[in-house]
Amino acid sequence: MRSPSRTRSSASSIYSARVDVRDAFAQRLAVHDTGKGCLRFWNPAWIDYDLVRDLLRATVATRGQIC
Repeated sequence: MRSPSRTRSSASSIYSARVDVRDAFAQRLAVHDTGKGCLRFWNPAWIDYDLVRDLLRATVATRGQIC
């Protein structure tokens, strides 16, 4: 039996859309599935809540260019 293919609708996505935040967290984001301004988790068990918290804090704490 084949596994169903992954679709974007099956992922939990977080949109930051900030270039400076994405660049500042590039090393931590490298192990995750990312898009231009989003971070995707295909399985709820894989959500890195510490990373999400840190991204949100950095986004609120500073101003920067939107992707």
